[in-house]
Amino acid sequence: MDIVFIHGLGGDSRKTWSKDHNPELFWPGLWLPLETELKRARIFTFGYNANFRPGKAKSMASITDFAKELLFELRFAKTHEREMFGIGETPLIFVTHSMGGLLAKKACLLGQNDEHYKALVRSIYAILFLSTPHRGSNLAEILNRILVASFQSARNFVTDLSRGSMALEEINEQFRHIAPRLSIWSFYETLPTQIGPRKMMVLEKDSAILGYSDEISRPLYADHHGVCKYSSPEDANYVSVRNALGSLVEEIVRKVSVSADQAIDEFQTLQELFSFFEHDDDLNKYNRLWIEGTCEWILHENGMSDWIKKPEGCHLIWFSAAPASGKSVLSAYVVTALQQRSLAPQYFFFNFGDQHKCSVANLLRSIACQIAKENRAFRRGLLDLSKQGLRVDKADASVIWHKVYENLLFKMEHRRPFFWVIDALDECNSPKLLLDLIRTCSSSIVPLRIFIASRQTESIQMGAAKAARSLRLTKLEKQSLDHNAQDIQRLVEQEVGYMRGSEQIKNLVIQKILARAEGNFLWTRLVLEEIVYCHTASGIQETLDEFPSDMQKLYDRMEHAILKLPRKSCRLLAKALLRWTMGARRPMSLRELSQALEPEFSEILDLRRTIYDVCGQFIRVDASDYVAMIHQTAREYLVQPRETELFIDVQANHEALCIKTVSALLGSRITSDMIDNDAASQSYLLYAATSWMYHLKASKSGSGKLLDVMVRFFDGGAFPLWVHLLSRTAHLDVLMKTSKSLASFVALVRKEDASKNLLLRRLSDLQLLDQWAVDLIRIVAKFSISLLRYPRAIYGLVSPFSPETSALHQQPYCKNDRDLYVVGDLDSAWTDRLARISLPEGFQAYKLACAGQYVAVLGANGRIVVWDSQTFMEVHVVEHGEPVTSIVLNAQGDKLTTYGLQTTKLWAIPSGGILYSVSNNVEARAITLSFTNNDTRILAGFDDRAVRFFDVGQTENEWRYVHPTLFKEPLTAEAAANSPTCVAFSRDGSYAGVAYRGFPLSIWSLKTGECINRCHRAQGTNFSADQYTAGWYVAWRFIWNPVTDHVIGFYTDGFVFKWHPLTSVHQEAQAYANDVTASSNGKLFLSSTSTGIVKVWDFANFSVIYQLFSDDLLIGLAFSPDCLRFYDLRCGMVNSVNAWEPNSLLRFLDTEEAVGDLASETAISMSAGQASEARLEQFEAISALAACPNGKCVCVGTDDGSIQLRSTNESDTVEVRKFNNFMGVSHLAWSQDSQYMVAADLSGDIMLSQIEITDYGHLTETTQVMPLKNPKLDLEEQVIHEILFSPDSSLLLIVASQSGHIWSLKDAGLRASKKLADGKLRKWVSHPTHHELLLGIGSVDVRILGWQDLLECGEPLSYLHMHSVRQDNELISDFNGDVDMATKLLKSTNIVAPGPTSENVRAMVTQDLKHVLIRLSSNDSFTGFGRFFILPLSELKPIKAGVNQTDISLVRSATIPDGVRSRVRIALAILPGDCFVFLDWDLWVSSYKMVDFAHQSASPGISSKPLKHHGNEGDEFIQRHYFIPSDWAMGGSLDLCCMTADGTLIYPRDDKVSMIKANLNRPAFRRGSSAF
Repeated sequence: MDIVFIHGLGGDSRKTWSKDHNPELFWPGLWLPLETELKRARIFTFGYNANFRPGKAKSMASITDFAKELLFELRFAKTHEREMFGIGETPLIFVTHSMGGLLAKKACLLGQNDEHYKALVRSIYAILFLSTPHRGSNLAEILNRILVASFQSARNFVTDLSRGSMALEEINEQFRHIAPRLSIWSFYETLPTQIGPRKMMVLEKDSAILGYSDEISRPLYADHHGVCKYSSPEDANYVSVRNALGSLVEEIVRKVSVSADQAIDEFQTLQELFSFFEHDDDLNKYNRLWIEGTCEWILHENGMSDWIKKPEGCHLIWFSAAPASGKSVLSAYVVTALQQRSLAPQYFFFNFGDQHKCSVANLLRSIACQIAKENRAFRRGLLDLSKQGLRVDKADASVIWHKVYENLLFKMEHRRPFFWVIDALDECNSPKLLLDLIRTCSSSIVPLRIFIASRQTESIQMGAAKAARSLRLTKLEKQSLDHNAQDIQRLVEQEVGYMRGSEQIKNLVIQKILARAEGNFLWTRLVLEEIVYCHTASGIQETLDEFPSDMQKLYDRMEHAILKLPRKSCRLLAKALLRWTMGARRPMSLRELSQALEPEFSEILDLRRTIYDVCGQFIRVDASDYVAMIHQTAREYLVQPRETELFIDVQANHEALCIKTVSALLGSRITSDMIDNDAASQSYLLYAATSWMYHLKASKSGSGKLLDVMVRFFDGGAFPLWVHLLSRTAHLDVLMKTSKSLASFVALVRKEDASKNLLLRRLSDLQLLDQWAVDLIRIVAKFSISLLRYPRAIYGLVSPFSPETSALHQQPYCKNDRDLYVVGDLDSAWTDRLARISLPEGFQAYKLACAGQYVAVLGANGRIVVWDSQTFMEVHVVEHGEPVTSIVLNAQGDKLTTYGLQTTKLWAIPSGGILYSVSNNVEARAITLSFTNNDTRILAGFDDRAVRFFDVGQTENEWRYVHPTLFKEPLTAEAAANSPTCVAFSRDGSYAGVAYRGFPLSIWSLKTGECINRCHRAQGTNFSADQYTAGWYVAWRFIWNPVTDHVIGFYTDGFVFKWHPLTSVHQEAQAYANDVTASSNGKLFLSSTSTGIVKVWDFANFSVIYQLFSDDLLIGLAFSPDCLRFYDLRCGMVNSVNAWEPNSLLRFLDTEEAVGDLASETAISMSAGQASEARLEQFEAISALAACPNGKCVCVGTDDGSIQLRSTNESDTVEVRKFNNFMGVSHLAWSQDSQYMVAADLSGDIMLSQIEITDYGHLTETTQVMPLKNPKLDLEEQVIHEILFSPDSSLLLIVASQSGHIWSLKDAGLRASKKLADGKLRKWVSHPTHHELLLGIGSVDVRILGWQDLLECGEPLSYLHMHSVRQDNELISDFNGDVDMATKLLKSTNIVAPGPTSENVRAMVTQDLKHVLIRLSSNDSFTGFGRFFILPLSELKPIKAGVNQTDISLVRSATIPDGVRSRVRIALAILPGDCFVFLDWDLWVSSYKMVDFAHQSASPGISSKPLKHHGNEGDEFIQRHYFIPSDWAMGGSLDLCCMTADGTLIYPRDDKVSMIKANLNRPAFRRGSSAF
């Protein structure tokens, strides 16, 4: 941290702080550094010309001028070595005297809105004021009079000190707004000061303190001059000031410590989210090879000094040298040298032999990781990007560069340069790409220093030449053989010094090695290793003579040494070691390699020693026990075609390794228990599981051997074990890569089979692999969340929910013994629709938006519904209060702006709180909205051809013009600009595009207000000049590509186009559209037509990769932030938001840069083939469902009014009735004897039927339906809320909004009607033991009515719970739950139970008919968090006659533990044994054994306490049995599902019904466990 001292009027940077101007009493520089608590602080003093005495130099400066000078010096001050002090990068404390305090305050005010000083001002932590005249001083007027009398002009800064001066009032008024974030300490004088012949008080206490609530003030026993000068470290005044500073420093240290902990947590979160990794091992490896005194010459090379010391701009140094000349060690030295200078470099060492270390994307991830670890602002920016949906671990290099570097890092306020050291660029799989990206660094406001080391290659030379056009480039070309001669000499002298022998022999060895080294470190190290094992001088001489100087000949010699091994087994082992080391996806550890060599080479005693003995010097084992080739040149030598046993054919090698790795997974020793308990020790097994698809792709082979092993793998028992292992180790993304490799392999086999006889083609095997290529993607999309939490779910819990025709469903090894199977309607094939969100009844939707984790839909009257994009659950409904014309979510999704007719509002999401509101002071409608300036500014394009904005939180609470000339198009004879059809802003808010009905699309600069370009059709487009004015081919709508800044849109004559405003490059494709949107990574865009066709386009190739057909009206499109799915807003039979995840989209975005030996492979674009297609078929959704009490069938009603019966054991369906008015069925109910069924529709019509079924397995042939007389009720436009049969099936209860009715089936007439004011707020059930009674269960009490006449049987019975009168519970507890005493107490205090509320009530009776479970929830869908109460049915009976009507009758109740309650999403049933079954928030069917239920309910008195479960909250006693796929949770499926008495879950989906049968009594998953 830093402490800056600022003197006052007439002061000096040193004398002000020295008593009697004695330099030995300069306490800031001599005493404070010795204080223990202040040793961490840097101490500065600031001086300025504030002389006021006559005869001194005249100054016209004011306090404002001095404050600007202070800011400048703090920001740009440098050391004697001309390095920046970096003040403001750590917490800053001001210690001020007199007018110096005013300077500090003014500096804070000036700097807070200045881009140059904003970060500096934010770093100010505290200000110590020593006698600062906050309200002025009467002495100022006297001083100016003296100046005038001395023929001097008054000083402006003295005038500013006058009491009541405008300057002081302005400072005080503004400073109070920023003071709360500062620590303020005010010290004031208590003694008069000698002024001329007399003493007077310069500053009174009221002017020396600010009077803020958090201000700390203290008197000092001193005059105005003495408050800042002390006689010794024991001076009481010094001690007070020192203690204040010490307290502040300790406080800062504590906060920094807390911040450090937060930083660690944030960084760990980043590592988890982005799969970041560091490369300390690489740095340490090369540092171990460094010899003291070597490499120092690099720091003195041309340009290196400026590269290190000059802070401005971007500077690239490219160091090139021959192979094996020590470039990596040199790069490591540069990193270490920068670290020693506290410059915190980032670094990356490319390695061609490691898949993780040869891609540009991983370089960018690594550097971002290293910066995030040290820089809080950047770290939090990355977390924000994550919230916006950016998957850095999945994104390619271009997207990472754009999102992380260009949009975040390069725009940071960071004055010190970032230093990047990049080694071995020639081993990168795309060096040109990296250099093209680096070329854009010229736009960075953050200084960058980049050091690149590599061999000279043509691609790097061309890339460097291009980079030199936009940034400073220094080339350090060291192709000569003597640039590292001294370093090699130091290495040789050190190593030879350890040899045995005379100095004469050593000197001879040194001379011979140096004479032949030719700058090659690798050759030098190899020859040194050879002579170490020589025992005689002649042996050394012989070795030196025989050792080749040329690397090619040296490798020949090393190969020959292997071929001369006496045992054939050793030669085979050597080749096996070379094959694995050369072909492995990444460097393997000794342990992995040892396991990989089995069983051919088992029980190797010392693999490290064996590698050295049999592989010569081709392979090295590093200090971390990882195996790698000695150098890239050795790899290149071994793959050169030649007639030798050690030649390695790259593709054949990968084929062999693929077969080897798959065979390891097929091994019989692998079990599920081993994966759960011993996976960590099976390192090679994990390598095989994550790498065989890499070898398959790299083999580029369609051989029969590979086909055999693929079929064995997917058609055998290895598949579920493989998925189990990947799930256990969080590598499910491997399934996506496998799908791509498998599809490529099948395509290659088919290509090679084209010339074969048809009978020789293995069509069924290829079809199987085709199926798996699709299934693997869908497993990730549908089941990844459940598999990652419960890896064993792959055994029996996944395949039952897969389509019947899928390979997964037919895989017997995935079914296991889980006793789970699904009957009824299953999908015949995988569907691309991930979810469907049905919009509320009558909700008219207009716009769709998606950002962060939320999806929002704008409806009529300003209602915006917001859903979670992962769970598809409604999180909030925003009510703007008036019609809204436009909405926008910010990138993080946590802010929503809505533009209404009168006001614009900014909302917090998901809470729905209003953050800001502005009046719409314009007579125009906003067409589009956009967040800019880090979400502090809202931009809007209006239909009056204007762009306006407002700044959030500013006092100017109105829309203002961005620029008055924007969109002011000239009138021409050919066309006239009218009201815009579309306005869109570029990603950074720099440009706005506008389209008109009769005018070309135009791009305008928001900074200058000038039109920079207009979009013209590509040459050759078939249109005539007169059609131009007609406007039928006008660019109607468009959007910006957020990465490339292209404009994407469509013309009205049926063409989609992309156009770059700066280059005017234009491309078209024929396709009709009426909406378009782009993905956040810029790789894809969507177009749609009003007839329901959606197309997904590959932006780069401008071709369609996916088409979706439907008959619905499409009114909105949006991509998810991670670009893995898209959403559409549809108006059809059901208004809905749909989420789509087509396979082609997932495969397209699962791009990985070419790695290793695949670097030369040309990627085949998916768009080159035919686009995949899907069709959304129309259906009548299920709107009501009721399971037959006997559990053998289920009755369903649909939106078109039809009623069907479906078997629960067979896929048999029969339509039994249909409402003639085609209104949707709203209610269904069965009689308890399963003979009668009643249905009601939305219009209030009721149909009553008697049903006879003789064979539930053949409903179609054996079902007889006999219509009964339908109840005719005068409901007076009331809505039916519930229908219920009496226990003996003779009566039917119909509950409407305000009334209840009893219909007699025997008499076919109305038995009774009664007004029920709160009937719709209750759940009505028959009393299970008193069949003549009805129970109306409300949110606070239970009403008991007679079945025959609906008459009340006494007063309501109140059950006590949390929202009852709170003091009741406290008073009742004093009587140990005594009911009678509690009742008397309530009566005596005139407390009455509250009436029913609008909470939704659900109730279910236990199977032993002893209890009823009540759930209250605050929303209509019964899917929110709820409260549970369990009532004994024995007490739900009529109260005795004669009880006063004002009495409150109480009934005992118990609640479910919070740990269970919070998990319940849908309550399903209470099965025998008090087993509470429910659907949790992760869509798992779970159960909870309420073992203490009976005991607690039977206890006397009142209870409102949770059920006890051995003293815990119950969460850990929840058992999970199986899960429902996320794509099944569509529409109202969750509200309609139910469970039969045998535990069968009846689950509707769209127009389908599935019966999920499982043994809920067998062992299941425990919460927090992944095992059964």
